Amino acid sequence: MINKLDNIVVVGQGAMGLLWYHHLSQQNISHSDILNVNKNKKISLLASNQDSLSNDELGTATYQFTAYQQAQEKTYPLTYSQTLDIESAEVIILCLKSFNIAMAVKKIANHISPHCILILAHNGMGTFEDVLNILPSQQVILAMLTTHGCLRNAALAITHTGLGQSDIGLLSGELSLSQQALLTSLLNAALPQVSFHQNIVTKQWLKLAINCVINPITAINNIENGEVNKPKFIKQINELLTEITNVSKTENIDLVLNDLQVIVHKVAQATAKNSSSMRSDVLAGRSTEIDYINGYIHRLGEKNNVATPENTRLWQQVLNLSAPPKG
Repeated sequence: MINKLDNIVVVGQGAMGLLWYHHLSQQNISHSDILNVNKNKKISLLASNQDSLSNDELGTATYQFTAYQQAQEKTYPLTYSQTLDIESAEVIILCLKSFNIAMAVKKIANHISPHCILILAHNGMGTFEDVLNILPSQQVILAMLTTHGCLRNAALAITHTGLGQSDIGLLSGELSLSQQALLTSLLNAALPQVSFHQNIVTKQWLKLAINCVINPITAINNIENGEVNKPKFIKQINELLTEITNVSKTENIDLVLNDLQVIVHKVAQATAKNSSSMRSDVLAGRSTEIDYINGYIHRLGEKNNVATPENTRLWQQVLNLSAPPKG
């Protein structure tokens, strides 16, 4: 059983991967005495492009980080993960686009310890089922939902644009209360505020409902988040959320339409000047996570014989706007 968390691998060199890598590695340096952690504790980053780097590039790698509300960008050393790091990892945090999760897990599956904790940090739902088919059924897998804002300025250069919170919870396997506390404490010391939830799936559904509205509407109409609250979108939003509540009930998740309407309005208001990740992806010609957002509702609707015409329509519209997923 896990009683120490000394070796952590962060998978993904995008904004959220670098954000977690930065805070975990800096916490390791600055708080090792306070937290009484192992001096040999290792944080490393597994990047999709590192196989193409020379030994010299791997050994001298750096990244740029601009802290929240700071103007000055600073440079930090970057430690890339090697096979030994994956094999000895007690925690692997996958900060990837949803459509890359299963492929990334498949590539390292043979090196993952049966005692390792996997944390899936991505938008949408549906990847867990894919991962379950790759790993042993007793593997400890958690979901992480975060509201931190982070902008990728260039390759290996990010800015922490907004403070948020992270929620984690168990999807499969078993963690004792002490292990839950240890993991939560570790993550919380690095990038607060982190909370452990016994029912993370309900939280996933709440975030999914928000994403099913704000992401496709902003992407299709090329608007900032706040404009979703305009009167012309009220009918469409109600149709989307009604379908989501109907589908959720077939999965034993009890979402309340009025509550979702209020939450979506508040999130759009709070992030009024933000560009949603889906809109940003479409504008940049990148593939989106629509298959794991409105597409997930479409597939569950088909499976459980629940009509989802509006979610299906937006899923198809965004598919037509975006590039096909790579890999």
